[in-house]
Order: sequence, then C-alpha cells, then structure tokens
Amino acid sequence: MNYFPFFVNVEELHGVIVGGGKVAAEKVERLSIADARLMVIAPEMDEEIRGYQDVVTLKFKPYEEADLADADYVIAATGIPEIDRAVYEDAKRRNILVNMVDVPEYCDFIFPSVVKRGKLVAGVSSSGASPLAAVRLRKEIEKIIPEGIEEKLDYLFEARRKAKEEIKDPKERRQYLIELSNRVLNDENEERNK
Repeated sequence: MNYFPFFVNVEELHGVIVGGGKVAAEKVERLSIADARLMVIAPEMDEEIRGYQDVVTLKFKPYEEADLADADYVIAATGIPEIDRAVYEDAKRRNILVNMVDVPEYCDFIFPSVVKRGKLVAGVSSSGASPLAAVRLRKEIEKIIPEGIEEKLDYLFEARRKAKEEIKDPKERRQYLIELSNRVLNDENEERNK
C-alpha cells in the first residue's frame, strides 16, 4: 500500500462508524479532536461512545447498507469479519472511502498517530506495518515541539494574513515571512540552548 498524507477538514464531511466497542470508541475519540461530524451505528455501544452523545449521532441498531446514504467516509469497526466485510463492500459500491480497522488491504485511508497543538498537526504512519512504531515516533516528535507553539503559530497566521494584504510582491512577501518565521521559532531554540 502506498498512502499519501492528506489533511482533511472533517467538520465538513459526514463520517459513519459501524461498531460499538473499544475500537470504535478509539476512532470516535480520535476524530472528535477535529470536530468530526460522526454517526455511530451498533445494536449496543460502549459507555465510552455513549459519552460522546452530545457531539456524535448514535444509532442503536444493526448495520444496513442504507446507513451509508449520506456518508463521505466509513469505518468498519465491529470486529465481526462478515459485518466489517459487508460494510467495506457496500462502501466500495457507493464509491465511499472506507477503513476496515486492522485490515490494511481493505483500507482506502488509515489513521496516523497524531500530535495536535493548536494549529500544529503532525501525523506519523507506518502505512499499517506497525502502529506501535508510529506511536513511538510520534512521542519522540512531541518532545521536540517548542513550548508555546500554539501562540507562535497564531501570531504567524495573523502576520501572514497581514503580509498578503500589505506586501504585494510575492518574492518580497515570501522572504519577509521566512525571516519572521525563523525569528519567532528561533526565539524558543535560543532559550532552550541557554
């Protein structure tokens, strides 16, 4: 499998998770940090999933293909091979991106191990080879992220917006933003090296 990392605004998409156990709960938790619009379908659901009922639509029922009517992406997470395979096949027939948990050959997309701090989002993936290795590497990346990165990125975001309005020459604007970014991010490195 050759996966390419896309960062997608899941607030604008409708996701369906089929399954109500621990694995489905983990996917709900991970997607909820990005304010994903989700519907979870299962006859019974873990307490963890029910804890998201204010932000996730819960349907306590067996899965049927009609549940995919408005889906933009689907996660098959029942742990029951026949049901997960049916979800996969139904999604493929409808040209909907699908992830069959822990079965990389039946995944159009996979979940990276994610670091999120304000506007900073970093994802690490082993393309399904070893999720634990991806988690370990993500933890190493977390250690090198500068303190206060959230505020620094907010400042740089606003500076970029203003520069687009005020510096008309693209080359001059780019050079200004490079120097500003280096200055803002190097402040942290200089403090660390003292």
